[in-house]
Amino acid sequence: EEPMRAFAKNELIMFAPGAKRIVKMYNRVAQALMTYETMWHQAWMKGVEKSKAGLRATLIVRHPGTGKLLVNFDKDIMRLIR
Repeated sequence: EEPMRAFAKNELIMFAPGAKRIVKMYNRVAQALMTYETMWHQAWMKGVEKSKAGLRATLIVRHPGTGKLLVNFDKDIMRLIR
């Protein structure tokens, strides 16, 4: 948005042939980038919520058959740490 404000202040640029087409293209690209950013942010948020559920799991559990204590280690934890 800031670059377009700088251009808008310069009348020579804004009244040049093709200026309207360039402004429209800029607005389309800006909208596409915002949509892309929003989609990635939403996907990231879903991943965080899924990961939080795994982190809430009990860390040490007792094996139902043997009664031994086991570490309840989810493989996805290593992915979260990185």
